[in-house]
Amino acid sequence: MFIKVIVDRSPDQSSTEQSSKVMQQSNSESHGGGGSGGNNNNGGCHESQHHSATRPRTGPLRSVEGWVLFITGVHEEAQEDDLMDAFSEHGTVNKVQINVDRQTGLAKGYAMVEYATQSEAQDAINTLHGTELLGKNIGVHWCFVKPTGGGGHDSRGGPS
Repeated sequence: MFIKVIVDRSPDQSSTEQSSKVMQQSNSESHGGGGSGGNNNNGGCHESQHHSATRPRTGPLRSVEGWVLFITGVHEEAQEDDLMDAFSEHGTVNKVQINVDRQTGLAKGYAMVEYATQSEAQDAINTLHGTELLGKNIGVHWCFVKPTGGGGHDSRGGPS
């Protein structure tokens, strides 16, 4: 990244005014807009800065390819086909993944199921949470959820 510093200090300007002018110059250039608005869709800023007031502060987040559910209480002998059969009744399942122990080859007790649409995933949560699969009660929750707000860190671990 290249920052161009322009020092334009008139006798009546304080050093803080000069610093803010330099910061404005470097910020506008680093966002690709050059301060003129440019042809960028959002001025080079992150989308969350422009729409944070219109979006709800909590709720499920979409992954890159779909809406992912986290399934708990999965029986140790469960196979991907068992989950596919149960969850495909509620919509198009893009992917099922059961994490298994390397030594035993048995399921660790949790899995992830990915749906194409949020409504299908929500239907699966509403219907299957607390039901029995292979003799064990399963929990069905959103895998990725927006934080509850009020400061702290965002989903990537940085300041919100």
